[in-house]
Amino acid sequence: EFSGDNGANVNAPLRIGEHTDFGVYTFLLLGEHGAEGLQIKSVDGGDTGKESVENWKDVVVPPHGAIINTGALMARWTNDVWKATAHRVIIPSKQVASRERYSIAFFVDPDCNSMVKVHDKFCTDGNAPKYEPITSSDYLAMKLKEMMTGD
Repeated sequence: EFSGDNGANVNAPLRIGEHTDFGVYTFLLLGEHGAEGLQIKSVDGGDTGKESVENWKDVVVPPHGAIINTGALMARWTNDVWKATAHRVIIPSKQVASRERYSIAFFVDPDCNSMVKVHDKFCTDGNAPKYEPITSSDYLAMKLKEMMTGD
């Protein structure tokens, strides 16, 4: 479940800044405080930073719940039909800041030599592939380089 716009926390301190996961999808198993502070927003394909900070939505999950985030490789495979989930974790209050936050992430990625290319199913009705084919390991190296250099 997602709450409405979170305008009151636009400038809240961050536990982790905006990002999308690189892989196909991520299972996130949550602790006793659920998804406290976790926010999502829409993105263009596998890229972040495309929309203003006012578009963040709080994620509401029961204690000990789970979330599945789609990753940037899913966006590539589906020609952006399935978009990567941009997310961040804010510290919404002093009470939340005083607590530890536990979650377990399980990242699902293809084998390193797997070729990732837009599936033919997503290139119908004149829709050309938006992405060139790339191996999973080359894609990971590219994303890590982008992260390190800010490209």
